[in-house]
Amino acid sequence: MKSAQQRKVREFNSSYREQQEIAIEKNSKSQKGLFRRLSALGIFVVIAILVTTITLHSQKSVLENSFEKKQQLEMEVARTQFIERDLLDEVKNLNNLEYISEIARRDYYLTKPGEIIFKITPRTSD
Repeated sequence: MKSAQQRKVREFNSSYREQQEIAIEKNSKSQKGLFRRLSALGIFVVIAILVTTITLHSQKSVLENSFEKKQQLEMEVARTQFIERDLLDEVKNLNNLEYISEIARRDYYLTKPGEIIFKITPRTSD
């Protein structure tokens, strides 16, 4: 009786079954490989984003420091140009005889013959 039932149940074609098992195993390996490649790509992207963020942050701070230094140097240049202009005016005035005589009267109390200098000091509020 059993032999009759065993005859009714036929096995699949063993080569077809082996091909299907190989295909399933190949598909499983392919999915594992895809998952590994996507994981590696994700890690690479995260690292790239971190490096880019750190680089941008450091460059931003360097630019801010450079901008502050530039403003300080521009202020110093403006101050130096103002001093240079004053010194050029002073040199120009020192070549003028009337200016030299005025300084001699004011600072050294030198007078022309017959001239009297009166120095008036401003009153204080005390």
